[in-house]
Formats: sequence, structure tokens, C-alpha cells
Amino acid sequence: MKKIILPILLGFALVAVSCQSKLDIPQKGVVAYDTFYASDADCEAALADMYANYISQVAGTEGIDNPEQVMLNYSADDILAAGGNSHDHEPFRNFCEFRYDDSNGTLKSAYQRYYYAIYHANLVISNFTTENRAGDAPKWESDYTKQAVAEARVMRAYLHMMTALLWNCPPLVDRVLEGDEMPTNAESQEQILSWVVSECEKAISSGALPKRNGAADKNATARMSVGFAQFIAGKAAMFNNDPATARKYLGDLINSGSYSLVPSDEYWTNFHMAGDGNSEKIFEPNVVEDQDWLKGFGAYQRTRWMVSNVFCWRTDNLASTPSPEAGYQGWNGGAITVDFAKKFVEHDGNSPRRRACFLTADEWLYEMEWEGSKVNDGTLEQKKEDPKRGILPGGSVFSHGPYFEWKHMCFTKIPKLLAGDKEYPIDQVSYLGKPQNATNFKVARYAEALLLYAEACIGSSDEAKGLKALNDVQERSGSGKISSKLTWEAVAEEKQYEMWFESCRFLDLVRWSKQGKVDMASIYNGKGNLHETAVTVKDAYKAEYNDDNEFVRCITPHELYTEKCELVYSDFVKGQHEYFPFPLDVKNSNPNLHDVLGWAK
Repeated sequence: MKKIILPILLGFALVAVSCQSKLDIPQKGVVAYDTFYASDADCEAALADMYANYISQVAGTEGIDNPEQVMLNYSADDILAAGGNSHDHEPFRNFCEFRYDDSNGTLKSAYQRYYYAIYHANLVISNFTTENRAGDAPKWESDYTKQAVAEARVMRAYLHMMTALLWNCPPLVDRVLEGDEMPTNAESQEQILSWVVSECEKAISSGALPKRNGAADKNATARMSVGFAQFIAGKAAMFNNDPATARKYLGDLINSGSYSLVPSDEYWTNFHMAGDGNSEKIFEPNVVEDQDWLKGFGAYQRTRWMVSNVFCWRTDNLASTPSPEAGYQGWNGGAITVDFAKKFVEHDGNSPRRRACFLTADEWLYEMEWEGSKVNDGTLEQKKEDPKRGILPGGSVFSHGPYFEWKHMCFTKIPKLLAGDKEYPIDQVSYLGKPQNATNFKVARYAEALLLYAEACIGSSDEAKGLKALNDVQERSGSGKISSKLTWEAVAEEKQYEMWFESCRFLDLVRWSKQGKVDMASIYNGKGNLHETAVTVKDAYKAEYNDDNEFVRCITPHELYTEKCELVYSDFVKGQHEYFPFPLDVKNSNPNLHDVLGWAK
């Protein structure tokens, strides 16, 4: 796809004028605050700075993974943190096992990154409107500044929605704060979510927001747009238990005709570079492949470097490397739970959707190419005896059943199992000799909008429209299961399949729990819960080798089996673990901020 390069604020800083004469020394490469924000060029630079900081912070990595992805996906009931053993990726495992507290580094990073990004959105709004502490008029106003403010308003609303869904009552920061101001908790989650909806409406009604020019317009998916504002307003309304408002905004999004589901056989591309900016994408920050620029800004954060390794299978315990992840050392970061995988297979069978999310044992062993194998084009019997596929004798893949997720894997070779004979771009770029995942960070796609709309229509006069939205997702999945009636059960089930491992499930469980539709304590702590049923997968394969370690013959063919896996796990506490504590360091530096609900002391 066409790569979008935004001009980035590099090479200057905004500084306050010092009153100390001995510091009044002209500084090279510095722009005075008093003379900045005074032209369209300044506004363009500030807007680009907002996007750049969002990309490096919220969409970037913390260590080997993205904080938002870790907290929301590993807290879900259908994903396990996996790794190499029960102590591997410890900060991440804590969310899967409900052992985190306010000192968790991933939690701290997520919180700070959200508010860092909010600050950069506020720099645009506070300097090009009167929305600042003194109510001062901006130095410069134009049609362009109105567009920039509208985009910053949607960005800020989206970020506040996420903080409200994670921390319940975090600070609502609606302008640049001065040095003597400290943020405090919002009155309630409802206050923030209502504000989010109103901010999106302001941006939409301004007429200044960019619009997507049809489903083929890739550029509009990489920035704040009318469609994304409608999506955020609708999603915030659903979490604020206001389905009527959600129907309005999500209905407008659907009726715009600017978005459409990709065909069934291309479902997999939604999560890979081949689908960047496609008809289904509402917003995803775009990765830039300008190597000179990357050297200046930081390629690792920009392209989510080691996320590639996290989402690959545990290669050090495999007989060779499966071709889709060739060139990577896999760390087995996230595993689909066995019970949910079985349920998914029963529902979807061999649908394009299911095969895009994970492979069964036989698909993994026999339908993929393995590096070094001499029988990739051979018979099934040859593959069953092949020493270059499967799990090494005596090895295992920890906390992982006989189902192999690859929804977010970095494809260094496009698997024929998904693409057939069609050619698609691979997910990898190279920077300083290291492979990087160039796939865009995923934020919002049309399928989620359809499912939110379907749920919002239940019990309303728009049920027929809601059923159509649900059916559109079901038909595209290829599962063959089409609902004849719009019910919450049908929408909830479909959403778990469609949006699996996309940062939705945990937040939905919290919302449905508040509405009395699910019991989260029973889901996480009851008999047969995901930790009680966790397993480790092994391979029964055995072979004879000569003195030179050369393969002689197969003794026992490949057959995957599982053993019970013991995890370090604390119970889910109802009234507490639906949200997260504020980071300890942040609370220590700001006495105005206090924990709420079950985290309150």
C-alpha cells in the first residue's frame, strides 16, 4: 500500500522564557513558545507531533510488547500468557493470573503513555482555541487550524475513553495544565464517557474533520476522521449504557457507505501488512518505511520490534522453523485456551476466519511448510515421520494446547494455507539487520462497529437493521451459522469469535457484568476455568539417529498430546479486577489521585 509520511516535530523544542538574566543565552535550534502556534505551518507541525507521539507511545512497545495489548488481551478469559515457563514474561503473566498490583511496570507504562498522548493532543487544542486556562484567544486561526483541532479533539476523546475503560475514574484533562495544577479523579466513568460522546459530536458537527472518500481510501484510515469519531462516540455510548446514542452514531457510520467487510478469503489480511488501510479499517496508525527517518525517530518503537517474537511460536522447542515465521526466534507470547479453541472449531469448522486465527494440530503439523523439511510436498505418511517438523523430543510448548494461534504473527512468508497462490506483501521490514514487524497497529475495524450496532439495536425499533449487521459479520466469517433472530446471546457469541485477541473481550465482559448478563467471578474462578484447564503440549515423536546425528528412521510418528500445566494464579476478585489500580509512582507524585472501587484503601 501507499505509505503515509507525516512531517514530525524534530529539531526544535518549545521553551518558556527564563527570568534569570544569566540564562538569557540565544539557543540554536530552539523555538520560543511565545512566537510559536502562529501559522498554519506551526499548526501542521503540532498536529504531526500529536500523531507521532501517539504512535511512539500508545501504539508503540514497552519492552517486548504493547502495554494496551498486554493488559486487555491477557486479562481475557480465552487467552493465556504462555511463554517459556510459569515465570517467563512475568509482568505480562500478572494480568493473565490477576497477580498485578500498582507497582506493575506495564500498567505504569500504559497509564503514562495515554496521558502523554493526551498532552500532545491538548497542545493543539489549547493553542488554537480558547480552551486553555486563561481563555486566551489563539494567535492564529484558519480553516486548517479548525481541521487540526477537530482531529485533536477526536484523538483526545478516544484516549480518554480508553483510560476510563481501564481505570474507571481517571483524570479528565481537557486542556494543557499549568505547572501549579495537578489532575484529580473524574467524578465517575459515566462523566468521562458522556464527555467523550460530546467531544466527538463537536468534531463531527464542526464540518472540519477529514472524511473517508469511499472504502478504497487508505489515507483516511491513518488519521482521525468522521468515521472514527462516529465509532468512538458509538462505542463510548455502549459502555455508558446508552444504546440509543450508540445506534445514532454507529448507524451513521454504517450508512456512510465508506466502509465494508473484506471478502471471506481475505479475512486474514486484516491483521497483516496485506490488509493495511483496507475497506474494513476505521483507524490504524500507519507504519512508515523511510529508513533515514526511522534512524532519527526510533525504528524499534515505531515498528513494534519484538512484538514479532512474542507472537511467534516457541521456536527453540521446535524441530525446525515453520515457514511463516522464518527468521524469527519465537517466544510463545499468547496462547488460545483449549476449551475456547474447541468451541471455535465446533462453531466455525474450517472457515476462513477460524483458520486465520489459529491452526489445529494436523494443520500445524502437516499443512504448513517447515524450513529444512524434505517432504513439504510429500504424502501425509512421510510428514508423520518427518524429523524436521513438530516439537522436539523431550521438548514442550508451555501453557499451550494443540492449537496454534497466528492471528498476529509476523509473516515473513505468506502461508499458502491462507493465501492460496495469490501474492501478498510480507509483514517484515529490516532495520539495522534486525527483522521488524511493519504491520499497522490495529485500533478500530468495521466488523466491531457492526457488532456494537447490532447489540445496540436489541429491543429497539431497529432490530431488523441490527440483525442485518450481525448477519453481515456471520456471512463473511464462512462459518455457515446465520442467526434468524437478534439476541444478546447471538451477538456476544459472534463477537468473541470475530474479535478474539483484539483487546475487546475483557472490556466486554466488564460491561456485560455491570448489566447482569455475565458473572465474571464464575467465569474466572469457577470449575473448569481457564487456569484450571491450562495444559502444556508435547509431541510423541521418536526417531533413531546414527553416530553422526543423522536421521535413520522414525520410531514413533508425530502425535501431539497435552499434560496439565501448573500456573501461579490468584482468584479474580469481583468489584476489583474489572479495573486497574493507578500506578504507585503516579499516586505518590500526585496526592489528588486516588484508587477507586476494590483498589481503594
